[in-house]
Amino acid sequence: MKKLFLTVLLIIIFVVSCGKKTADTNVIKIGVIAPLTGNYAQYGTAVKEGVELKVDAINNAGGINGKKIELIIADSKGDVQESVNAFKKMVSQDKVNVVIGEVVSATSQAISGLAQSAKVPLISATATSLDVTKGKDFVFRTTFTDPYQGTATAKYAKSKGVKSIAILTNSSNDYSVGIANAFKEQAAKDGITITEEKYTNDDKDFKAILTKVKGQNPQAIFIPDYYNTIGLIISQAKDLGINAQYFGGDGWDGIQTNFGAVAEGAIFASQFSPEDKAENVQKFIKDYKSKFNKEPIMFAALGYDTVEIVEAALKSAKDLTGPSIKEAMNAVSGIDLITGKLKFDANRNPEKAVTFIEVKGGKLTLKEKF
Repeated sequence: MKKLFLTVLLIIIFVVSCGKKTADTNVIKIGVIAPLTGNYAQYGTAVKEGVELKVDAINNAGGINGKKIELIIADSKGDVQESVNAFKKMVSQDKVNVVIGEVVSATSQAISGLAQSAKVPLISATATSLDVTKGKDFVFRTTFTDPYQGTATAKYAKSKGVKSIAILTNSSNDYSVGIANAFKEQAAKDGITITEEKYTNDDKDFKAILTKVKGQNPQAIFIPDYYNTIGLIISQAKDLGINAQYFGGDGWDGIQTNFGAVAEGAIFASQFSPEDKAENVQKFIKDYKSKFNKEPIMFAALGYDTVEIVEAALKSAKDLTGPSIKEAMNAVSGIDLITGKLKFDANRNPEKAVTFIEVKGGKLTLKEKF
């Protein structure tokens, strides 16, 4: 009887373990690393929600080649070490097939080298620094780069008759420095008079540099930074009576939430507008509002688009190994995303039209595509 019991037990263990193995082979694991708390939580949460919306749609339609997607989500808190720890765990313990992350440039750069070494495809929805993908053929991005949008914004300012501009640069932020440098180079070529003042992540009182800017009396002010810092700067600028045309990069998206009134009339580079009448854009907005009960920002659209890129690659990949997925991602081209038609350049960065958005009545309105 004891032998019979042991035999039955072994059979049960064998069947259960086989069943588990079969279940695992029918799952595609995608890691998502994003700041869900901390200073960049609005960005990270939006990316995560965009990813979840698209993954739900894929899974509800039967998955990819019969396999459902399992998301493994980690909160990096916007911290480099937290991002590194999350990536290492996803690769060594969770055995993910692809990682979507990070959200800002500094944390994305911290894990991009790890992805290259591990041969695990990494795609950032929103990191804009050139160094994220440079020299790393396992690393991709969905957003345009710092130089791309910096150059485009300078050209746009010139087209609007701007002849003098003050640039406020966060010298401790790779994103801000990268866009500012590209903007300065193009503005100089276009004959725009440029002055520049610098600050750091630790600064909260900007009145000293703003007083200098007021004395320069520029026609416009360009601030390439994230919305929370920009909100403080333009609030203090208004207190000093500075009235100029403000320009910015895509980090301004979200400014309407708490600083819509002071940012009235500001124009910034983006890739998404709720006013875009394209069928896929309007469906995305409708589905997002239905699921999350709020309006999507650009970061949510980029999160959604990132999964669409990964989906296209996984459908055609030979298998689920890193090198096969990487080759399939390289071949993805011409699909119509929420943020524009996809075309990767040689460094796996997309080339897109830049959509300029104006803050108007506390909302973001489409100014024009450029």
